[in-house]
Amino acid sequence: MATVLLVLYDDPVEGYPPSYARDGVPRIERYPDGQTTPTPERIDFTPGELLGSVSGELGLRAFVESRGHRLLVTSDKDRPDSVFERELPNADIVISQPFWPAYLTAELIAAAPRLKLAVTAGIGSDHVDLEAAIAHGITVAEVTYCNSISVSEHVVMMILALVRNYLPSYQWVVDGGWNIADCVSRSYDVEGMQVGTVGAGRIGSAVLRRLKPFDVGLHYTDRHRLPADVERELGVTFHPDVASLVRVCDVVTINAPLHPETENLFDAELIGQMKRGAYLVNTARGKICDRDAVVRACESGQLAAYAGDVWFPQPAPVDHPWRTMPHHGMTPHISGSSLAAQARYAAGVREILESWFDGRPLRDEYLIVSGGALAGAGAHSYSTRGPAGGNRPVSG
Repeated sequence: MATVLLVLYDDPVEGYPPSYARDGVPRIERYPDGQTTPTPERIDFTPGELLGSVSGELGLRAFVESRGHRLLVTSDKDRPDSVFERELPNADIVISQPFWPAYLTAELIAAAPRLKLAVTAGIGSDHVDLEAAIAHGITVAEVTYCNSISVSEHVVMMILALVRNYLPSYQWVVDGGWNIADCVSRSYDVEGMQVGTVGAGRIGSAVLRRLKPFDVGLHYTDRHRLPADVERELGVTFHPDVASLVRVCDVVTINAPLHPETENLFDAELIGQMKRGAYLVNTARGKICDRDAVVRACESGQLAAYAGDVWFPQPAPVDHPWRTMPHHGMTPHISGSSLAAQARYAAGVREILESWFDGRPLRDEYLIVSGGALAGAGAHSYSTRGPAGGNRPVSG
């Protein structure tokens, strides 16, 4: 019998939803590149339900228990006496989401002798120390592409919200005002601006495609250059490094994985090279940006505004300065956890577990670490050098 330790975020404050705003979510069978959406043998949930919180259990309990295994679900993590850390030494499989990550540090992995599989219900396995996973023969997998389009939609929403000054304008209405001058004094058009993405993988390229109709100049940098025909189709300009991109862009969006080369990439020096009054959107990982450098840039006006839904640590402490800095559009980490995305990543986790329990190979595109090395999607996107992965959060 295997113990599956599932770490999920808390239920809604008012309790698990008895009903939903819509009767379901659209059915999508393939992603834009042709990859099929998750294909488990079956699912035990209704797409459109809240699956990512504790009561939702990713729809896994009936399946896991029918296979004779134990499923333990908790939201309690990030402290030495948490349920997660108490149960980890006896866990064979750990599953968590990027939005509420179970940080698997080298120390915790060393204290978990039975652990053989770490699954990210979503995209992004930087909360796992990949070097330690490799050394201990642990397979690391994630549900690649399951919420990439969800995140790209969120990026476009945040860009428009910042540039058009939407959030302060909405607040005037909520507060009973009609202060048009206050609303428009920081409102601009996206049209004609230069917009760049740091990272042009599935999310970054989807952002570019969605922004093209806005009649903006498009730019990108990535260690994997897009094919020439794609560059021509999008009318996008390639930059060999981040510095050359940020100097020309009015809006910069970060869509790159966290690894040693991107950790604290947007520090005071790089932000200082951006246009004064540029907008910065980060839905990738909080540690790609220097926390205090972002705060100072928003206070000084070097950045007109900053938005994103990724923090370090997650959940962010109540005194995290990004909560109170001026001109921000921060949200909890929700960009990839829409109800539609949850249906896909819950189905993907089910597919991974079916294969694992049956002794079948996991999909190559789901693999991050396998056989003592980076594998599949991980070999394309990740690096094991340095301390970025899996480090325990100790402060905001």
